[in-house]
Amino acid sequence: MDRVFLYHRIKTVWMILLIASSGWFLSGCGLLPEWSDTRPKLDKPRLSLVDIQLSKTNHNKMAPRFRVRLKVENPNDIDFPIGGIECRVELQGMAFATGQSSEFFTVPAKGDAEFDVEVTTELMKAMKQISVLLRKGEASLDYRIVGKIHVEIPFVGAVSFDKNGTLKKPVKWDE
Repeated sequence: MDRVFLYHRIKTVWMILLIASSGWFLSGCGLLPEWSDTRPKLDKPRLSLVDIQLSKTNHNKMAPRFRVRLKVENPNDIDFPIGGIECRVELQGMAFATGQSSEFFTVPAKGDAEFDVEVTTELMKAMKQISVLLRKGEASLDYRIVGKIHVEIPFVGAVSFDKNGTLKKPVKWDE
């Protein structure tokens, strides 16, 4: 009788442990600290459009290429290693071009860096935009850039951005 009692007692303890541990696993490890507790507390970088140039390597006349110069400002106390960028550019409220760059560069802590992204556009979109850009007396140009910056810091990954602004000196044409 003592042996049967001991068997049931052990069985009950195992069942309690099994139920308690399965509840912990089913809760999604809720007792562990969240990723946000271990992620660096960083502010998003700020982007702005510096200028746009017709690319010298523009071989496809149906899909003209432009070089978009962007400025990234790092508001953080650590360097920001950038592994690439994907972006879409709108000018004067109209879709203009899309592109990406896998150029690696570092934005210093509390500093900024400029870099180029080659973007392509469809001929009809480019012609509409060029007509807007060539207007006499055009002193500024409204823009919007949307996309992702690939930050090479563990647990940070891609940082999305959506920036509106005004380009004070419109398009520069390469000669």
